[in-house]
Amino acid sequence: MLRLENVTVAYGKHEALRGVSLDVEAGRTTVILGANGSGKTTLLKTIAGLMRPQPGGRILFEGRSIESEPTHRLVAAGIALVPEGRRLFGQMTVIDNLRMGAYAKHARAAEEHRLEGVLAMFPHLAERRGQLANTMSGGEQQMVAIARALMSGPKLLLLDEPSLGLSPRLVRDLFATLHQIKAQGQSVILVEQSARQSLRLADFVYVLENGRIVRSGRPAEVAADEAIQKAYLGLVPRRPPAPGKVVAAAGGFAHPYSRGVAVARGARSASPKHEEPMEHQSTDRRPRTFAEGGFFHPFARSVARKAAAPAQDAATPVPTVEAATVRRPDIPTTGGFVNPQARKVV
Repeated sequence: MLRLENVTVAYGKHEALRGVSLDVEAGRTTVILGANGSGKTTLLKTIAGLMRPQPGGRILFEGRSIESEPTHRLVAAGIALVPEGRRLFGQMTVIDNLRMGAYAKHARAAEEHRLEGVLAMFPHLAERRGQLANTMSGGEQQMVAIARALMSGPKLLLLDEPSLGLSPRLVRDLFATLHQIKAQGQSVILVEQSARQSLRLADFVYVLENGRIVRSGRPAEVAADEAIQKAYLGLVPRRPPAPGKVVAAAGGFAHPYSRGVAVARGARSASPKHEEPMEHQSTDRRPRTFAEGGFFHPFARSVARKAAAPAQDAATPVPTVEAATVRRPDIPTTGGFVNPQARKVV
């Protein structure tokens, strides 16, 4: 239906689009993802005839070259743009704004029939048909802007950031409406900041970065890309913990960046009479990033639980340094705050 071939668009010396090529199929919703300043709005303006590509680029609509066509002829050909910021006639009523959408000659014949369909899709506008557009809320104005574009009977609908500035509830309502439009077989190119919602709606996705297409594919393929997850979906791919570390809480709240607490494995002797000498007990003191029974200050010192000492003769004196390190086994010392009611960890 629409094809761009090596399209480059510049503002003075700055190239907003560089060699962009893409295809839009009829009856499908194509989503353009990208950060602010990546060229998404420029792309839609170029398709709508508001910007001109540099020589060598081509824009084909239904097999006809349109890169040199003026905007009003592109509207007559079936391309309608809902610009960022709505751009309504603020001093006109809702119904007059909608009728302005049917100004093109090809849309006038079916104006009344199309008006009924639009008001059925946006029942709230039917209730506000006599209200001035500039007295409406942002969400209501966005409904008017989309309905006005639909009044032209477009073959291709271009939507530029329709959810910008809307509350979460209104964003859900907006995308519910976009799903209805898609179900009617309308071809759509959507530029949208809400990546999650857009991917649910999309049939095909292009990703723009610095004016270039860097990724394209089906929504599931694009959503599975770790770079896309991090940049647009706010997700950090999960990775297994490093060897020798256990990311888990053991009886209390642990600060995620607290130092590890090492526990001697030899402290688990079953019974004193079968207790092995200290030198034969396990001395695996690998650090673990979990709290040993309570809340640990993130800068607390690492603590190694003392393994049970072997039985000694009464005549054998206990070294002073060992006597000084006797601790209650159920409350470890960490160098920070420890919850005294925390569960005991062995």
